[in-house]
Amino acid sequence: MPKKPFTSEEIIAQRQRIMDSASSVMAEVGFHHLSMRKLASQLGMTASNIYNYFPNKESLFLNTRRRGFELAFLDINEQLRRGISPDKGVYQFAMDLIQFAQRFPGYYQLMFQPPRLTLEESDAADQEVKYHLERLVDEWQQHASTLLVDALPGLVDCPEPQQKQMTLYFVASIHGLIDSYRYKSLSNLIAGVELIPQDMIRSHISWLLVSLEKALEEYQQAASQAN
Repeated sequence: MPKKPFTSEEIIAQRQRIMDSASSVMAEVGFHHLSMRKLASQLGMTASNIYNYFPNKESLFLNTRRRGFELAFLDINEQLRRGISPDKGVYQFAMDLIQFAQRFPGYYQLMFQPPRLTLEESDAADQEVKYHLERLVDEWQQHASTLLVDALPGLVDCPEPQQKQMTLYFVASIHGLIDSYRYKSLSNLIAGVELIPQDMIRSHISWLLVSLEKALEEYQQAASQAN
């Protein structure tokens, strides 16, 4: 009796299962050292079976990184639905990002520390995934910038490059905090602490906003004197 074909829901679930495992493997060993055979063994399936869902490693990488941003946007959409105040919105954004990195370390690393590679020309399906991924990355950055402008109203009148610079500083600072805990790179400073405490996150965000407000004042004073 022929095997009953998978339903669309089962296919989606299997693809997600592969991507969940691939995100961890790629984050640990890197894209170039990813072995589809070892990944398949870890999943209890054959490499040829994985190729039924993803024709090559490039396709698997694109889809896995896209899934990471889609998961992150679940938190963002929930935050938007709740309609919290700008200052709380910035704190919640940072908290969600840190918790996301702790829940999905593999996805987080692929999202924000992707491997350096030039993807070869692929089929139309992969190109569509690539364009969708690029849109998600742009939307995530725009969301972070909008949150910061809402929390620091003085940024509204600043040129776009200045807004981007401050958003980059804000995001990079949170990213540095996440990586310090993930890689235990400053072991003496974080000894005995497995997760980033909420009070530390709150203090960190408050300090960041004060620093950005000061930088904004200095920028505005310099611009005023120039005029």
